[in-house]
Parts: sequence; structure tokens; C-alpha cells
Amino acid sequence: MPRAIDTELEIVKDVDGKKNGENGIYRKYDSSVIQLISAWPKVLQVLKGEIPTPEIAEIFLTNFCNFGCPHCRFRAYHGNNSAYMDITVLERLLDELSQNNVKAIELSGGGEPLAHPQIEQIFDCLIQKRFRVGLITNGYRFTNSKALMKKAIECCNWIRFSVDAFTDETYRRAHGRCEISYQELRQSISNLVNIAGETPKIGLKILISKLNAEDSLLAIKESLELKVDYLQFKFLGYPAELALSDGQIDSLTERIQEQIDLLKGQNLVAELIPAYRGKLTYQKCLMTFLHPVIDWDGEIYVCAFFEHRKKQHSLGNIGNGGFFHHWESLRHKKVFNGIDPATCVPNCPMLRYNPVINFIKNDWYRFAFI
Repeated sequence: MPRAIDTELEIVKDVDGKKNGENGIYRKYDSSVIQLISAWPKVLQVLKGEIPTPEIAEIFLTNFCNFGCPHCRFRAYHGNNSAYMDITVLERLLDELSQNNVKAIELSGGGEPLAHPQIEQIFDCLIQKRFRVGLITNGYRFTNSKALMKKAIECCNWIRFSVDAFTDETYRRAHGRCEISYQELRQSISNLVNIAGETPKIGLKILISKLNAEDSLLAIKESLELKVDYLQFKFLGYPAELALSDGQIDSLTERIQEQIDLLKGQNLVAELIPAYRGKLTYQKCLMTFLHPVIDWDGEIYVCAFFEHRKKQHSLGNIGNGGFFHHWESLRHKKVFNGIDPATCVPNCPMLRYNPVINFIKNDWYRFAFI
């Protein structure tokens, strides 16, 4: 779940038992990735060169969206409203995952997951099979379907709304449609929070760009009024023509951080996430073995950032033998070994798990000795 607290935990030893980093400073990691420790046996399998059962499967139910966001990284790849995963194929996939003890499913995109024409039936299937579900959505389908909202509440552990704006004018500009209303979505979010209770946890996200920068300073006040559980700020990295300048980002970051600092004692958790830009990485990401993606057409990809390297990142199609036929194949290791980290997204959120992976690698022998 994309959730963090506003402190950092420390890794106090490296292999040699000494402090990490320059000048004897302990290396730190983002506390939002601490859940990876629950999967430490699988991490050790990966470090030994084995392929574990994934911890979670991310599914892109559709390749189309009911919005037309100018900043969407999938915009050039979107299809029409016939581009969605066949319900029979999806049910077979869920059966296979369930039988192999994959308990967590993330619904995102790609396209908008709630735009799948059989989304209520999909929720019913997920509920029946007792999956733990996370949903990333623009949420606009909830504005005219309380029945869908109730199924999502029964189905999900967490729901994150990509709101990106807090006024009608900015909301329409940021999402590329003139007839939509933030106030209608706001009412749906409020209703969902009131009905949900403790679970699912509800979050908002604003991707800050030239389209909506002014609304970023409204986000915390709005989130507190809506009584959501968490709020994510992120600065758009590309396309460059919509991204803020470094100076603008620095100025807004300072003002947003001042607001976050005043939240101590509040129930709202707020975090600033780096933009997908900056220096390229040269580290291999081991999270591909724990968090694969199945696209709407059945293709299995090693990570969610596959659109610019589909051929290299595909393990095969679930329509040809099922998920685990490809997951446990020799091709999987070939694909992983062939990944060029220089083609990875800068500041990829999965890279924040690397320090925890190192922690598991070094300190596994002490686990359970609490």
C-alpha cells in the first residue's frame, strides 16, 4: 500500500558491522517500505537466484480511460472502450493466483480500472476468493454508482484517488474533460470515507504540474476536511512542457513541507514523493520478482513501467499456458538478466526498497530474535 509515516528508520549495520555512508552517517530507508520485511524469505530466494511466488500481482484491467489527462504517461498507448481484459480470462488468472497463495491484488493502469464494463462482477470475484485488494483510480465512476462504491469497500484494503486538483476549474484542466466536476467526486469520497470506517484506508494523490500547481497548497486542508487517511504529493517529471522548473519545485516543496510539519498530532499522513526524473539508476531492481504486472491483453511484464520497452520486459501471455507457466520459465531469468537499468524510470518508487533488501540480506539470521 502506498502509505508512509513522516519519519525514517535506520539500518544500523552493513556487512562488516560498521556504519554506512559518508562521514559515519547511518544509511536510512523510507519507512513506507517496511512491509517488505514480511516477505523476507522470498527476498532471500531472489538473492539466491531463485524465482519465488510473487507477493502481489498488479493487474491493468483496461487500456482505455474515461479521462484525457494531458500528463498521462499511457496517453499515447490508450485504446478505445473495447480494450479491456476478458472476464473469463481474468477469472482463470485469479483462480491460478489464489491456488498458488498469491493473496494481494492491485488494480491500476494503464487505463482506468473502474471503466471495465464488468467491474462489479470483478469485485464480486475478488471478494469471493478473499483477495486483499488495493485500488488506484480516478474514482469518477463512484459519482453515479453507490452500489459500485459498496462493492469496492467490501473488496479493498485501500483505495487511492488520483484527484490532481481541488477546484472544478483545475480539475477539468488537469483531467482533460470540460464536463466533469471535482465537487461531485468530493461528495463521493466523503460518502466513501463515512461508509468505510477503518477499512479500506482512503488516500488522495496530486501530481503537481503547470496544470494544477496552485491547487497543491489546498491539498492538506481538503484532505483534513474529507478525513482521508493519507495524502501523496508528487511532482510531474515528464512531459517536460508540463513539468515545473527546478526553482518552482523547490519553492512549492518548501511551502508544502511547512504544511506537512504542522500535521503532527493529526490523523492524516502526508508525504512528498520525488518526480520520475533526475539521474538514471544503474542498479537492478529485485522487486520485479515480487510485483509483476499483467496487462489488459494478458501480457505479463516484470514491472509497471514497461510501455517504452514492451518486447524486452514481457514474460509471455497468460492466454498461452497461464501465469505460472511463464513466471517459472527460463525466459523469466533471461528477461531479468537483460534489463538495462539505464532504461528504467528515474526515481522509480520501487528503488526505495533496495536498502531494505540489503537489510534483509545482512540481518536475516536475527529475524524472529525480537
